[in-house]
Formats: sequence, structure tokens, C-alpha cells
Amino acid sequence: MRKGKDTDFAKVSALVVGVAVFAIAVAGRFCLFDVRYVAGIGAGSSVAARMCHPLFHAGVAHAMVNVYVLWQLVFFFPLRMRHLLLAYAVACLCPWQCAVWPEYGAHALGLSGVVYGLMGWVMPETTHRSRFNVVVAVWMVLGMLTGQMAVGLHLWCYAVCAIMSFFFGRFALIRLRR
Repeated sequence: MRKGKDTDFAKVSALVVGVAVFAIAVAGRFCLFDVRYVAGIGAGSSVAARMCHPLFHAGVAHAMVNVYVLWQLVFFFPLRMRHLLLAYAVACLCPWQCAVWPEYGAHALGLSGVVYGLMGWVMPETTHRSRFNVVVAVWMVLGMLTGQMAVGLHLWCYAVCAIMSFFFGRFALIRLRR
């Protein structure tokens, strides 16, 4: 991937999204709205709720961690706007059965689906793929053990974007002629 205007636009977009996510999390913290009724992926979620779920978070700390990792990915890897949009689309199209734990019945919220999608996309470009995958797996297991993470959503986003990256990314297995 070459650096240029598109990667700069992706960085600026990630900064704007990060500020918006943090502002929404702070507003939700002060009880200006109830996140559970605004957005999320769950049984019977509307299209609007699916489309805006990456912007809403369960708390300020949840938002800060997601925004920090998003910024690290965007500024470390030469990601373009299409990569951000791809990860967003994959996160929004996740089947609700993958997104929630049936025993909790809660809606999946947060930017972490997009973040895991981007991690899946850049995984083939990392020099230590096995270590990278182990770190991702450890975070998923920790989230599963605490019961506070939509592991299915994260696994869905990571796997779908990693497979797409293997076929259409920088080190693609299939090269399309132009």
C-alpha cells in the first residue's frame, strides 16, 4: 500500500471518528440518553441501530480503549479509507447470533468490531503473524472469560477481514489483472 492522500484522509477520518466516539461516550456517561435503546446488534435490531452501533459504547473507558487501538492501527499501518469502510461494513453486517451471548441478551456495542476487522486486514502484513494471532486470541479469551465482550462479533470481523485481505490485500494470493 502506498502512502498518499487516501491514507491521510483515513487518518483524519479516524481522528474525527475517535473524537465523536469519545464525545458520545461522555454524553452517555452523564445520562443524556440510554445506549441500550439507541444502537446495537441484537435480535430484532433495526438497520439504523446496526449502522450506528460502532459509535456507541458501554462506557468512557470502553470508548477510550477502542479509539486508542484504532488510532494505533491507522497511524502504524498505511490503511486507506476503503479499509476503514470495509471493516465498518463487516462489523455492521455481522449476524446477531454471533454478536451477542444468548444468556446476556444485550446488544453488541462499540468500535471494537471495526478495530478487530482492521487487525484482521493487516494481519497478513505483520512480520510475526503467529505472535499477532496469539495476542488477538488472548484478548478474545479474556473477553470471553469476563463475559463482557461480544467475542462472536470480534471473531467474525477478524476472520472475514483476514480472509478478504489474503485474497485482495497487499500480499494477495490472487492477483487481479487491471
